[in-house]
Amino acid sequence: MKTVKWNPTSNLAHQILLAPKPSRKYQPEWYKKLSAFIERKPTYRSDGTVDKTLKHCMPFADSVNAGYIMETWQDIHFEFGDDGSFGYSFPTEPAIIANRDGVSMDMGDDFHSVEFVFHPQWTPELPAGWSMLYVQPLNRPELPFFFPSGIVDSDKFTLANGQSNLPFFVKKSFSGILPAGTPMVQMIPIKRESWVSSTELYDEKKQSQITYGIKKHFWGGYKELFWSKKTYK
Repeated sequence: MKTVKWNPTSNLAHQILLAPKPSRKYQPEWYKKLSAFIERKPTYRSDGTVDKTLKHCMPFADSVNAGYIMETWQDIHFEFGDDGSFGYSFPTEPAIIANRDGVSMDMGDDFHSVEFVFHPQWTPELPAGWSMLYVQPLNRPELPFFFPSGIVDSDKFTLANGQSNLPFFVKKSFSGILPAGTPMVQMIPIKRESWVSSTELYDEKKQSQITYGIKKHFWGGYKELFWSKKTYK
């Protein structure tokens, strides 16, 4: 099993703040409460289907549980004026956010035209040949902000003495307090490899075997036959 080392950016971070934790600990409440079936128990339809919910979708679960989450370690208050003015505050050190003078990407009409930056207090160190993918927490549309994605070669670049800046944008529909413990950014280790692509002929036998393998079960075919467990601790 590979190891990600979380390096604190200061003694204060090391003594007080929690390091990023596995993403599975941050599943949204609606997903944790979601039943596997619409009627709480399976309803078998005449067409051979069952009233399954998203809880059966392993690709969705894998994305929500992938990697690690860096959360807010204190409250952040945002306020925005109709004239484009804005303000923010937080109650304690270390400083959690700032803002930039300009905006690096057009986020459209749903976001304030202010580029904020998040100051992570832990920086990852990965084994040789691995990078860290930084993304908006996956499948979390309810979060009132957006993090642009980025890939850092964290086996060679481990910035622990300087101030890292992760940009994010706030939705116009939000103002008020973003509470401590909010998942801010998801970090997924990825292996660096060289790839080439090819175009293949349609293989009817192969596709029929895959389709039958999944459909011969009312549910769980993909998990039983094709899914591989992913572990983050």
